[in-house]
Amino acid sequence: MSDFRYRAAPSPTGKVHVGTIRAYLPNYLLAKKYGGKNILRIEDTDQTRLVPNGVEAMIEAYEEVGITFDEGPHVGGKVGPYVQSDRLDIYKEYAQKLIDTGNAYYCFCSKERLEELRESQRANKQRPMYDGHCRDISVEDAKARVANGEPHVVRMKFPKEGGTVCHDLIFGKVSVKNSDVEDQILMKGDGFPTYHLAVVVDDHLMGITTAIRGVDWLPSYPKHVKLYEMFGWEPPKFAHLPLILNPDGRKKLSKRHGAFPVSQILRKGYLKEAIMNYSILCGWSPKPEDAHQDEIYTPEELIQLFELERVHKTAARYDQQKFDYINAKHIRRLDLDTLVEKVMHWAKKYVLGTFISDAYTEPAAWEPELKSLVAKYLPKWESDLEYFKRALSLEKERITVLGDIPAALDFFYEDTLTWTDEDWNLKNHSKNELADALEVVLPRLEEIFKDENYDHEEWEKVVRGYADELGWKHGDLFLAIRSATTGRLQSPPLLDCYAIMGWNKVKRFIEQSIVWLRK
Repeated sequence: MSDFRYRAAPSPTGKVHVGTIRAYLPNYLLAKKYGGKNILRIEDTDQTRLVPNGVEAMIEAYEEVGITFDEGPHVGGKVGPYVQSDRLDIYKEYAQKLIDTGNAYYCFCSKERLEELRESQRANKQRPMYDGHCRDISVEDAKARVANGEPHVVRMKFPKEGGTVCHDLIFGKVSVKNSDVEDQILMKGDGFPTYHLAVVVDDHLMGITTAIRGVDWLPSYPKHVKLYEMFGWEPPKFAHLPLILNPDGRKKLSKRHGAFPVSQILRKGYLKEAIMNYSILCGWSPKPEDAHQDEIYTPEELIQLFELERVHKTAARYDQQKFDYINAKHIRRLDLDTLVEKVMHWAKKYVLGTFISDAYTEPAAWEPELKSLVAKYLPKWESDLEYFKRALSLEKERITVLGDIPAALDFFYEDTLTWTDEDWNLKNHSKNELADALEVVLPRLEEIFKDENYDHEEWEKVVRGYADELGWKHGDLFLAIRSATTGRLQSPPLLDCYAIMGWNKVKRFIEQSIVWLRK
């Protein structure tokens, strides 16, 4: 099993999101599970899609979420080069072998002819495909035309009789009538190979034992199997992963619905363990006897549990609520010291630091404010880690992403608070009524808190007793005090907050709130 070799083969567009993480994660998990190799190969034959530092940006993104590689352009290996544009002579050699064996031919059809052919086929309700116009040109004539500099491509000469049958690890038997398969272009006019030739040559020469890719390549699977036959090579096993769709299930995952760059996902405060956990659950589940009811798995557990045979045949739908749930669960599983370490790493590297892809990725609307808050509070967090740890412990069960923390803990670090009407419950009482109540309850609270004695029973007795005097619901007065001392309608238990903040700060906030309410 140590001979198992898997590969990720992205185009260097620099765009890495949940969908691409899910596409390449199985390679990593299986390589780790079986002690095999996970290989990164850059498929850059489509030169129009390249972006500056796209390769480096992708490597950074994959490794930041835990997908590492044993061979690739950044670490080397015995079967390189690992970038297709550095392998052009190899593809030319193998294309020539196909021509020499009669399995490929030169095609001289112009773009205009091919477009007219497609239009005619569409008008006649025929399937658009190449009609084999150059298929029977003699080799001598074709070579002479090439020698004269006539523009051309190289096409595969796919058999027209019988059928081709192949097996997929997820979808099972895949079969086609050979007459339904067109003669695919293998070498383009610019001297670059198409995916079809390059992927077969590279997978063979790199010793790939299992090729995992998206289901959108399933229709091309028979073409590739036939190429292996033409070369006389043993094909690897193939597995085609179903797509991840938008939440409505109608289209492939898009930027509007979850295809956010990994840089932004990490900057938002999703843990890499949660990204891996959620991504692999998009269309996969472990055996029932191994499944966790809460669906939370560590990377080590995923390595042990993942099997291609358990991948679903139907497309998954992106579910932001489930992603948030999984991330929140991973946060809650961390001990407090580890969480503090992760917060500091997140703040410095992801929020205040930069990703390579930032150079060509438009910032999300929330990024500037988050950066501003982290820049403001990080020095305060670091100046007293014990205080930060105590405050964070109260919010640990409440936060969904690490990006929630700066705003959630702001009242622990501010000397003054600001309010809006939305920060108060104004349904039952006016601002003046709230101010009057806080003004009277303040000395009563000071009496019980002045010695930093936060006795829960005494606290409730005082607040409930005064609410009864006012004829208020108890909750209305508790809520008013919460708004006054935290600047929000929801917060961790107030006495726990006060024990960290200290009475002087609590008193100051109540006094400030009275002034604000009376404006």
